Amino acid sequence: MKYLLSITFFIILIPSLKAEEPQNKDWRESWENIGLPYKDENNPLIQKIHLHGRNQYQFGYVDGSANGNDFDYDTDEFRRMYGGATLNLLNSLEISGRANYFKDTHPKGGSDREFNFQNMWYLFGRIDVKDTLGVDGFDKLKIGYGARELAVSEEWNESSRRIKTVERSAISNKIWPFDSEYSNPTGIWIESSRDNVSTELGVFSSTQDDWLASWDDGHVVWGKAVFDVSENSKFDKTEVLLNGWYQDAEISEDRLGGGLEWATSAAVRITEGPLGIRFNGILGDNGDQTKAEREGSFWGFVVLPTYWLIDDKLEAVGRYQYQGSDNAQGIRLYSRYVRRADDALNIGLPNGGRGDEHHSFYTGLNYYISGNRMKIMAGIQYDDITSGGDDIYNGLSLFAAFRSYF
Repeated sequence: MKYLLSITFFIILIPSLKAEEPQNKDWRESWENIGLPYKDENNPLIQKIHLHGRNQYQFGYVDGSANGNDFDYDTDEFRRMYGGATLNLLNSLEISGRANYFKDTHPKGGSDREFNFQNMWYLFGRIDVKDTLGVDGFDKLKIGYGARELAVSEEWNESSRRIKTVERSAISNKIWPFDSEYSNPTGIWIESSRDNVSTELGVFSSTQDDWLASWDDGHVVWGKAVFDVSENSKFDKTEVLLNGWYQDAEISEDRLGGGLEWATSAAVRITEGPLGIRFNGILGDNGDQTKAEREGSFWGFVVLPTYWLIDDKLEAVGRYQYQGSDNAQGIRLYSRYVRRADDALNIGLPNGGRGDEHHSFYTGLNYYISGNRMKIMAGIQYDDITSGGDDIYNGLSLFAAFRSYF
């Protein structure tokens, strides 16, 4: 399996490449097209080769107090480095693979920065059932199998290429169905759309594997629906997003999402001129954990407004997040960068940053050099998390990031 993409490239695709006509383009147009070396919709064998590269570098600084101890910490890191390709074949088949190929231990106090294979972020095949079988009644109908990302929260329904804040909120990351290496599970799913409604529904294995996982452990049922209700809204654009997943796996088995039993998310996205605002409510259950105080229900919400100060160039962003739980350690700070400071400096962060009530405020600016394909981001965030009324952590985090992709 690990040689699938290279075999496809060198045996099937490269002989079919067709040179593009030279064009006078500025560097932004060239950057936008660098990942598309071949496209020919009239070729019955190969319609498109799309190369993928995602490179994100960032800096973080924390000034806070944990368990009454003041500390400060700073780090830089290569946040994400992905590479891969998508192949469109036979007018109905898509094969896609993207690998995480960089390891950076600096944020945890390590010294390693090295290029090597970490895991597959995506590795799947998807067939267009509507066109292949001539199925009527849908605008889109596709079936896929393989390893892929499962979006649940509103923020995770936006790729890291396009998110508005340097890091997603803690409650948003909590309900992402990640595997034990913080990558994506293997499963089968169906995608459909009709008029202004699109849906996805799938079943995924909780077994961990760097490539394609087996079905040796539990399973997760995941669903997503997006409703574009702009025609019945007074705003320029209005979308409603509903997501959720349920996990059937024993504590002794591989599990997704840190062992959560289930999580649900309901969100609304509104755009009116330069103003955008997003509301997201979240509810879930921690499932069986090694400590009883980490079990029970959790809940939260996120409000994320944006405003274009300069159209398509300079954007102001804000975010408020709240999360709470039944039990004393039912929620947790996100790993960047307070928990990274604990790893590197041993600051004595109580409960590993877990508590039962967490408030977070973020404000920042995004400067778009070439749209989302190349941008600079900066933000400042205040966090306050408590457990049973006792302070776990409070303080400020500063972020700066450069992000690009093709």
